[in-house]
Formats: sequence, structure tokens, C-alpha cells
Amino acid sequence: MAEADLDLVGKRILVRISWSPSVVDLCKSVPGYNWSPTKGAWTYPASLGIYGRLEEAFSGEFEPTPALREWVGAERARGAILATLARRSDAILRRVPESHPEIAAAMDSRTYQRVGGRFGARALSYCLADDPGLGKTVQYLAGLIEADLWRGDHLVIAPKTSLESTWGDQIIKWAPDAEVMAMPEGAAARQDAWEKFLELDQPRFLAINPAMIRRIYGKWCPKCKQWATKSESDWPTEHLLQAHKTRRKIQTEDWPEILNHEWETVALDESHELLAAYKPSNVTQQVAGLLDIQAGKRVALTGTPIRGSEERLWGMLDWLGVQTGGYWAWIDTYFDVSSNGFGKDINGLRPERLAEFHKSLDSVILRRSRAEARPDLPMGRREDVLVRMIPKQRKQYEEFQAMGEAVLESGILTAMGALAEITRLKQLAFGVWDRMGTTRPLPTGASPKVDWLMQFLKSRGVTGKKVSDFYPESDGYKYVIVSQFTAVLVAISGVLDKAGIEHLQISGMVTGKKRTAAQRTFQSDDRRYRVMLLNTKAGGVSLDLDAWCDEMVILDETYIADDQVQVEGRNNNRSGRVAPRTWWYVRTADTVEQTIAESNFDQHKLEHALLDARRGVTRALHLIRGEEIS
Repeated sequence: MAEADLDLVGKRILVRISWSPSVVDLCKSVPGYNWSPTKGAWTYPASLGIYGRLEEAFSGEFEPTPALREWVGAERARGAILATLARRSDAILRRVPESHPEIAAAMDSRTYQRVGGRFGARALSYCLADDPGLGKTVQYLAGLIEADLWRGDHLVIAPKTSLESTWGDQIIKWAPDAEVMAMPEGAAARQDAWEKFLELDQPRFLAINPAMIRRIYGKWCPKCKQWATKSESDWPTEHLLQAHKTRRKIQTEDWPEILNHEWETVALDESHELLAAYKPSNVTQQVAGLLDIQAGKRVALTGTPIRGSEERLWGMLDWLGVQTGGYWAWIDTYFDVSSNGFGKDINGLRPERLAEFHKSLDSVILRRSRAEARPDLPMGRREDVLVRMIPKQRKQYEEFQAMGEAVLESGILTAMGALAEITRLKQLAFGVWDRMGTTRPLPTGASPKVDWLMQFLKSRGVTGKKVSDFYPESDGYKYVIVSQFTAVLVAISGVLDKAGIEHLQISGMVTGKKRTAAQRTFQSDDRRYRVMLLNTKAGGVSLDLDAWCDEMVILDETYIADDQVQVEGRNNNRSGRVAPRTWWYVRTADTVEQTIAESNFDQHKLEHALLDARRGVTRALHLIRGEEIS
């Protein structure tokens, strides 16, 4: 085989080699390939992973140009430096102590945060994937200061629940010299707010929710002066006969001002919510806008980056600008892929590529577990509670399990499709359901989980009656009750109202300022509201609820283990009050909930293997606890 010449042109690696059938097969064996007749070369994405595959394919029989050698050396050196930094427990910050002594003082007892600030400054675009509760916001701010990017325009995209209560409060707390504006609801109010934002002094932060970056692309025909609606057949006959050329064009967008503005940085909080499902075949309106944002540096923040599956990392890597060669080139590089006759099945990481895969993440993801970063914190514990179905509930559950429908007092409960059936079984595991005169089924208060919950609250002194003392004797005396179903929270709210127990709620029904007010009230020393009802999705991210709360009751789980990690993080020593935390998982025996629990346990093991075990965290924790290492 002739020797190949390798060159670097822009973001592509060019391979020039004499043609032969075997050479064609060899070049096609490396993912991301493309033959360029104009360049007379095979081209590949410029990534170290692809370069490594080319090294293997050509068995060293190639000659890189000086430009390519320099690029490979620089990329490997940068990755090695960041990988070494990520494994350290402390780092030196130079600008932060001088300009923001409050941040520096706070990091004196949390030295891992100095590592986060240093990593953020040295990395290009990156993901901060620490466990929930380890202070990602302050590390992100420190990274901007250390990188000398502080004075500029910074965009923060975060869930509605956290725009003011988390990001607004946290930025002002740690950086009083910054100006922060949370974009309000309503087009008229937003326009006025945007103009006011541009008048603020720098550094200035604009906090928005993901809905504000929606951008819809469509097919536009310049000759017909119209958009395609659903398919090519919707064009006029003249368009089809004359084969007019169409072009991809922005059809609608909510805020072009935000998307077209030149931002110093953009931070995407709880990035898994948008990016875990993103791939070329699934570009939502929000992701389309996210990809178009103009920013010099992008930062993804999430405590649960893989969402139960390693391939879900691709969306985040692509948004951060990592050269992967595209979704399938990346998948084919690292994953075992098989054909199922209709498409491809992704069967997990290839063992021989595992080390290379981990190395590719070192320069872009900083991840520390809570136990690793804060061994001084008391370990929280999960308590499993198993309740038994009441007779009427069991009848409904078994009817639905056998027939796909259950007879309710005011109608028939049915489900269309496997996913809907699983959802119904999860709902019926809560208790007795009924239509209650509406087209939407609703749970009643008849539930073994409600019975257990009311006994639990009573044992903590939450009875609706005024008392002077609170149980437990520590400062914590408030309780968070979690469900993924807003209807379940509504049913529990009715039970609490009947018992005279005043409570707060954060769910899809509670929007805007009411959410912020509920969170701040719960975090205050107001003893009137001791119970918070929390929706797993609407309130499971970017909220601090632990100032007075040591115990959380989780009434149901989603099929994604990371959802539970996020919701547990809401009361996991985030607010600085150190105390043991307990998460009560209440499950109904002989239902789909036990299967879900087993699935989530397997996902937790996967995430630990991918993100933690490779860094020696298991060994470190054994040493910290004085345990023998097998």
C-alpha cells in the first residue's frame, strides 16, 4: 500500500493516497469519511478520535504535514493539562481573589471549586457536570473572571423556576458588581426589558428560559414567494414542473435580538433537558435556536449529563463545538452498532474504545461526585417504603393490566400505545382514580401512599394544628413531597387542605413569580408553610429547598434515573446548612414501580462506571472511609 499524506485544512483532515479498490475500502472504514473530487482527497472531521482511527487504519504508513502534527500535539497537550487539572483537589486562582474576595473566601473551604474555576478558564467551551449541590454557579462565575471574560454580555438559559430565585440571587450574591436581568413574560414587557438590558453597565447577565430561543426553519422558494407547508407536493404545479430551487430559511423566531446578539458567553443550565435527546434527526425549535446563538464561549451546566445512556452525550458535545464528525461518525467510532433490519441498534461502548472515549471527554467535561468533592458532608440515605394496594385500587390495576382498560365510576380508563399503558399503570400504582365528571382521569384521595404520607407528616408534628415545637429537634422541620404527576399533587393538596395543613406548590400549574415566591417562602424561616409539593419535571432542577428541609418524600419515579438525582439535589446541603438528608421512596408492591426502581438502579451503575469509576473515585472513597481495597 502506498504511503498516505495527511494534511489539516480548516476543520477537516485530508488524506491523499493512490487509488485502488483496497484503499477505497480502507478509507471508508474510518467514520466521517467524504471523498472530495475538487481536493482529490478523502476528508475527515478534525478530531483526535478520528486521527487515532486513521493511525490504526494506515498502520503508521502515512506522513502528516507540519500543520497537522502541530495541531495534534497542541490538542493532546491541552487535553492532558485539563485531565490533570480535573483530578486535582485544589488550584490557584489569580484574578478572583483580587476582584471578588467574597468568592475567594467561600472557596477556601471548598477547594474543588477553585479547580472548577481554573478548568473553566483554561478550557474552550466546556461542561461542568458536578453532582447537584456542589456550587456550579459560583464555579462558572469564577471561570469567567479567571479567563478575563468578566466584562461583557453574558446569556444564561435556565428553567423558569430558577431565573430569579437561583441565577438572579446567586450572581448578585457572589458578584455585586454585575448587573442581572431576568427576561419577563409577555412580548411587550420583553421588548422594554431588552432595551433596558442594553443600557446596563457591564458585566451584565441576561437570564432567559429556553422557550425564548425558539427558531423555526422552513423551505422557501424565492420565485414562488412562499413557504413549503408539509411536503414538496404542497408547492404549486409551476414550482414542481420548473424544478425551482428552494433554500432553508428562518421562518419564525421569538427573539432574533437575543439570537443575533454577540455574547461573550452563553451558559445553558440543566443542559441535559435540551441536549440529551438532540441529534440530527431530532432538532427541536429550541435546539435550533440554541445552535445559532452567537457566543465566544459556551458552557453547559448539569449534574446528570448522560440521562441513562452514554450516546446522549453527543448533543452536548456537538453544541459545545467538539469535532465529532457528526452523530453517526461518533457513534461508529466508539459504540457497538448492529443492524436490526429496519435501522441500527446502539449496543453500548466498545470495550476496546473505552479508554479512548474517556480521554476524549477529559478536555471538555469536568465532573466530581458529591462524596468525592465534599467528604466532610454527611452521607444522605435513601429509605425504601413498600405499601400495599387497597382493594378498589387493586381491582382497577389488575383490570388495566389484563385488558388495557379499567372501569371507573364515571367512565372507562383506557390507553393508546405501550408508553401510555405504562403511564397509566404508574398512575394506578398511586391509588384509586376517577374521571370526576371530566374527560381527564383524576386521582382520588383513596391511596395507600396518601395514608402513609399523612402518618409520616403527623409523626413530624405536621397536623394542621399550631404547635410551638417542631420535629426533628434540628433546624430542619420542613418537608418536600414529590410526584411526576401534577394530578397527584392536586389530589394530595386536597387532602392537606381538608386536614388544615398549609402548603406550597411548584408544578406546571404554578408559573412565573408565583414559583419564585413559593421557593423563597419555603427557604425562609416562615413556620407557617412546612410542606412543599413539587413536580419532578417542573421543579426538579435549579432549585434550592434545603434551608429548613432534611427529608424528602418521592411518591413515584420516572424511567430516567437522572430525574431522581436532580430532584434529590434540591435538598442536598445546597444552601450551606450541613445536615444528614433522607429521601423516602414510597413504592406500591406488585406494580410496575418495582420494575422502574430496578431499571433506575442499573442506570445509576452505568453513570458511575462512565463518569466516576474511571477517575478512581471508588478507590478514593474507600480510602476516605478507611475501608480495605479489594
